[in-house]
Amino acid sequence: MWKPSPATCSTTDMGFRKPMDYNSVHHQICISGVELCSPYNDGYTTWEIKKDLYQLKFLLDEILADSPTYSVESQFLEEQSKKKMWKTLKSI
Repeated sequence: MWKPSPATCSTTDMGFRKPMDYNSVHHQICISGVELCSPYNDGYTTWEIKKDLYQLKFLLDEILADSPTYSVESQFLEEQSKKKMWKTLKSI
């Protein structure tokens, strides 16, 4: 079971801890995806990038599995699923 560490959450905003900046994290992950698919990188480099992404995925899966469920969560997940489906259908 994953346990949060207050020592790693040092940013405060309006009385609660804000452990990450979504835009910064999103940008870093997107850049990793670009580097992962770049034909200019060799397999050693891209494998390290992919391992980092897998480690993030496993950590997020563990945190989400241990987190509470919210009333609007199923609606949010359904919307995301529909967006992914339409993106897939448009690419065909």
